[in-house]
Amino acid sequence: MNQGAVKERGRGRYDPTRAGKILVAVMVTLPALLGMLAIVIDGNGLMGQSEEMQQATDAAAQAAAVDLLQGGGSGTATATANQYITNYNGSTGASVAVHIPPQEGAYAGNSGFVEVVVTEPGRTFFSRALEGVAAPTLSSRAVAGYAPSTAGAALVVLDPSPAPLALPATIPGVPALPSLPSLIGGLEVLGIGNLQVQGAVLVNTTWGGVDQNGDPAGSGPGPPYGIACTPLISLTRLLATDIRVVGGVDNPANYGSVTAGKSSPLQANRLSVSDPWIDLPVPTMSVDPVNVSDTVYGGVQVTLLPLQQKTLNPGVYDWIEIDSGQVTFNPGVYIVRNVNPITGLALAVLGGQVTAAGTMFYITDNTVYSPDQGTPDNADGSTAPAAAGITTLVPSVVLNIGLPGSTFSAISSPSSPFNGIVIFQRRFDRRPVILVQQQLVGGGSFTGSIYAKWAHVMLVGEGTFNVSVVAGTMRVVELLTCTIAPPSLLPPVQEVFLVE
Repeated sequence: MNQGAVKERGRGRYDPTRAGKILVAVMVTLPALLGMLAIVIDGNGLMGQSEEMQQATDAAAQAAAVDLLQGGGSGTATATANQYITNYNGSTGASVAVHIPPQEGAYAGNSGFVEVVVTEPGRTFFSRALEGVAAPTLSSRAVAGYAPSTAGAALVVLDPSPAPLALPATIPGVPALPSLPSLIGGLEVLGIGNLQVQGAVLVNTTWGGVDQNGDPAGSGPGPPYGIACTPLISLTRLLATDIRVVGGVDNPANYGSVTAGKSSPLQANRLSVSDPWIDLPVPTMSVDPVNVSDTVYGGVQVTLLPLQQKTLNPGVYDWIEIDSGQVTFNPGVYIVRNVNPITGLALAVLGGQVTAAGTMFYITDNTVYSPDQGTPDNADGSTAPAAAGITTLVPSVVLNIGLPGSTFSAISSPSSPFNGIVIFQRRFDRRPVILVQQQLVGGGSFTGSIYAKWAHVMLVGEGTFNVSVVAGTMRVVELLTCTIAPPSLLPPVQEVFLVE
């Protein structure tokens, strides 16, 4: 063997001195390496736990704010926030503080907002094994509350899934009304001009169509639609401050802002809104002794010469029909509980000159309704009544509000629960209510609100309707451009927002 071969083999020879040095180096650096590993692993775990806590805190604050919005009170909201943290998110070791109103931040002192603060021991694996190292405490905070998300409402359509409805081929007092098909929208706009609404349009109908982007919305492709704009000419549109519908619409191009230059306010696939007048009582002597009377007058028809006069007083009527003459309704509540046996209408103002200032007409299909008890109307509640056995319904009310020199205005008394309302139809009464207006020289006026929870309200004509409407379904038949401009708006939509 030569010298070169010996040297070559010597290069791979085991060196115990060198191996010992490596072992010592590993022993010295191992704690540091383990510490770094603990920091990395436990740090990632704590970061994930912190994110989970914040998500849970955000959800708790929003759920508590929903309780406040729905009138649950601070006690209910606080219980909900705690439940979200401890039960729904499994944070059994967390400490939860709920402040209503918030104690800190931009919303401190605002009773419509909830502050939720959560503290919880951090969950670690390696760090707790190291002597003297305590687990960190994690903290998260969220503030949520409710605020208006629309302008005040002008039209509120409540029925989520309306029953089939058609009107008779001829309706007394509405000779100009064309033959109309069955309703194809919770709110339907039909005619030859723009419908301009000075306020929000809120529709609970779940029927289908598309949303503001043309994507599918509601229960199906439609028709029927949540809102239907069926123009007789291509320029017909629905313009409003806000347009919100649970379902969809026929064509987003038919909807826009009432303010020129603003983008379309249409929002489909939205949550339903509540009935703003669900707590409104039916008229009884105990509820409003100033405006309600229990005097019974039976059925009244007024057919007089143009200058002849007649005065009617608040009380209980079987039906009322005004055909001609000068008629004054003294201020107060008029309860109409039956129908004209010839026309089938409960309240009809078809001609003459009518002054009905400071009045409300309560329409009911309960023929024995008594203003002393209010039964059974006072038990109607919010549940939908059974659909009518037939799809063609004779209207309960036909008012020609454009009669020259005529005036219809609501009760004006802040102490009355009926302040601002002109027509209040029993909640379970589905019969249509029709208002007709044409722009005649010296035409009449109608100022106030209509409440017919499960009924169909139809406005026919042109010009300005100074009215707000809460109804089951609604149709506007425009003869020319039509404006709805309520004297006062209904409450806006309130929504929950996470703000901090």
